[in-house]
Amino acid sequence: MNPHELKSHIESVKDTVKITRAMQMIATSKLYRAREKCENSYRYLKELRNILAALWRREELLSHPLLRPRETGKTALFIAGADKGLCGDFNHRIFDFADDFILKHGADKIFAFGQTTREYYSKKGIPLSNYYIHMAQEPHAFDAISVANDILEMFSSGEYKEVYILYTRTPTPYTQEPTAKKLLPVSLPENAGSPTDSEALFEPATVASLTNFLSQYIMAEIYSALADSAMALLYKRMTSMQQSTENGEALISELTARYNHQRQESITGELINAGAAAFRE
Repeated sequence: MNPHELKSHIESVKDTVKITRAMQMIATSKLYRAREKCENSYRYLKELRNILAALWRREELLSHPLLRPRETGKTALFIAGADKGLCGDFNHRIFDFADDFILKHGADKIFAFGQTTREYYSKKGIPLSNYYIHMAQEPHAFDAISVANDILEMFSSGEYKEVYILYTRTPTPYTQEPTAKKLLPVSLPENAGSPTDSEALFEPATVASLTNFLSQYIMAEIYSALADSAMALLYKRMTSMQQSTENGEALISELTARYNHQRQESITGELINAGAAAFRE
């Protein structure tokens, strides 16, 4: 590249670095809010799980359609990806995990969270039963309610045997684990409180009351999964943009050194030519 082209390239890289640095700062700011959402969802879900553990002692309630295992029916997967890229290997990891899960356990229906999830399965020629966008980065309780209503209506039809949500679990922002969580039929979570330690009183013990509670529980499980996934996504975006910024700055330093070297050579050449001309005269 000649000096003019190098200068133009340096300015272009500087503009890109400004963008990546701004995206890094935005992701960092959103990450703190996402972490707070995660912690709140964990606390709420923990209380619901303790109540669920207490309900597990009530034999008359365990025949509820949302609790009773089914021998036959379809398997539905809800897969949580991102709405766009620029987030490192976040999408690749959850898609690889989902492909593995489908290979081992099978899936009759796939539902997508995020535009990239929709595009990924469209390119593979796998039809989606439905998709949800604009929920991946900043999920809200209303989003979880909407999805929970769809799942409950679908499961109540009797067509499905089980429903899973596949998402990126985030115990800490630095630790991310693609995970499959069974939503229906509802089962007692392994990390629920001991039934003997729970003081939950469930009255009136009617099918309608239990249905209402289980609907809230499923909504909380979905919201917690989406909040987890959003925190993982923002952390990956922050680190990805940080790396891009550092790479851009390194490239600017390299190009600037080349530009200065070429300018120095050009100036030295001009001085030599001027000196040679003066000597000839």
